[in-house]
Amino acid sequence: MGIEVHAIDAELLARFVAAERSREFVCVTVKESMSAMRRFLTDAGYLSATSVVGDPVTPAQVEIVQWCLWMRENRGLTEKSIAACCYYAAGVLDLIAADGSVQWARLDAQALNEYIAERGRPYGVVTRAHIVDAIRCLLRWALSTGRLERDLSAGILKPKGTSRALPRGVNSEQVAALLAACDPATVIGARDFAVLVVLVRLGLRAGEAARLSLDDIDWAHGQLRVTGKGRELILPIPVDVGQALTGWLKLRPVALDRAVFVRMKAPRHTLTPAAISAIIAKLSHLAGLETIYAHRLRHTAAMDVLAAGGSLTEAKELLGHRYTVTTMAYAKVDLASLRELVVPFGQVPR
Repeated sequence: MGIEVHAIDAELLARFVAAERSREFVCVTVKESMSAMRRFLTDAGYLSATSVVGDPVTPAQVEIVQWCLWMRENRGLTEKSIAACCYYAAGVLDLIAADGSVQWARLDAQALNEYIAERGRPYGVVTRAHIVDAIRCLLRWALSTGRLERDLSAGILKPKGTSRALPRGVNSEQVAALLAACDPATVIGARDFAVLVVLVRLGLRAGEAARLSLDDIDWAHGQLRVTGKGRELILPIPVDVGQALTGWLKLRPVALDRAVFVRMKAPRHTLTPAAISAIIAKLSHLAGLETIYAHRLRHTAAMDVLAAGGSLTEAKELLGHRYTVTTMAYAKVDLASLRELVVPFGQVPR
């Protein structure tokens, strides 16, 4: 591209990633290694430069860059989620790009539904739902930044067969089997055991567990700071979680960063969200169970709160949900929690 080293900064890198991910066939390095590249450039100080020098990009690509920055900074999405959104929804901007600009006023529900139908034609039900979610994310950004004057989300058709299933957790016997599959006497076993306990007891997302830093642990007050989805939570550290973390941190090798959970192979740095979930999948295989991924343990933590007599509000606070309606899905599998949703006739629920 003819770019000098001193010209590298965050915006230039975002433009490069957006341009590469807009291709039909994305380079494997761009898909899998950009987080490591970003960390390297940050550590080396290259991302502090402010000037941007490079080849001109299309108006649609400029918008994609801004959307990516919004998803990263305001929504707290992982690079993998951002890449998926761009892959599925970036083509919308090509539909309304004309005369050297992106003309958002030309966008309407009919055009969006035609795009969704065409983009989802080669895929199954699940991927079609992802396409719709990506479009909705794009529309939220456009509306929040003044690019759109009205919300078009209500006019988007819902793909057939995408009704949400009941949250599916892991029962106590399965959790015991997963724990038994770890060998806390080994370094890897201690790490995997700590990952498992943190996920099942605190209900963290894989990305939130991956972002945990040593500085997030407040041993003096028994608290853990969790960041994700654009917000910060302070959770109490239960005794078993503290013991699991202590057992792992005593064996944790020296790493390139201060992440709690790190790779065992060089370069030793923070685990990715995919690697966190892969640990749970590996343990489920060792335990002779069906494949279990990290998010089912998040469901388990919420259901355990309700099963122990806790309220939906307590489950909401544990999971860090912004809206109570999001947590209401767990009431469907816990009949006692439904009482919280029932109000006398004539009263308006809060």
